[in-house]
Amino acid sequence: MKKSLVALAAGIVVFSTLSSPVAHAREVYGQVGTEGVGIGYSEQLSTRDNVRAEFNGIAFSHSFDACGLHYNGTAHIYHGGLYLDFFPAPSTVGFRITAGTLIGGDNVDATATSPSSTYTINGVAYSTLGQSIHAKAKFPTVRPYIGIGFGHTPVASKGFSAFFDAGVAYGRPRIDFDVPAQIVAEAGQANIDAEKQDLQNKADKLRFYPIVKVGVTYWF
Repeated sequence: MKKSLVALAAGIVVFSTLSSPVAHAREVYGQVGTEGVGIGYSEQLSTRDNVRAEFNGIAFSHSFDACGLHYNGTAHIYHGGLYLDFFPAPSTVGFRITAGTLIGGDNVDATATSPSSTYTINGVAYSTLGQSIHAKAKFPTVRPYIGIGFGHTPVASKGFSAFFDAGVAYGRPRIDFDVPAQIVAEAGQANIDAEKQDLQNKADKLRFYPIVKVGVTYWF
């Protein structure tokens, strides 16, 4: 996490340095969307482009089934973002194309539950032996982003305005599967590996993370 914050801070410094000779306006903004609630800062590079840095966060619970096991999980979505906005015709319309990166340690942490005191692993029921099975899906620390939107226009008048973003971030989650040794001995390593692979297959469906957000901005 420290490395992520250092990278984010370094990016802000680089962007500010590059933009300082031609910057005419700055912007602060707040937003809400599929990344949770966020705040950000933007600086004009020219009449056609901006650079932006922001931070978003949300945590929520989610239950799911995989290979016979039922999991109660919590998603932790907390990351920074560095973006470059390009406006093809900023004086005519506020449409833009945005490219950038998400920087953070997003993950989903889950624990298998069983009211019957058995775990069904790869189609076969085994005693829980009073033990818990944990799984965690970790997204890459840095993920590329591409999207479109309206707002953050570099030629906007000073004051308040609204904006909209729609895009996608890419990053294949990696599964950590923590099974107590007693259950591994009971079920066999091959069945444990099959359970982990099923979890990985489900996590792979999350590699394209949709991002939609709206917000209010203030140019000064």
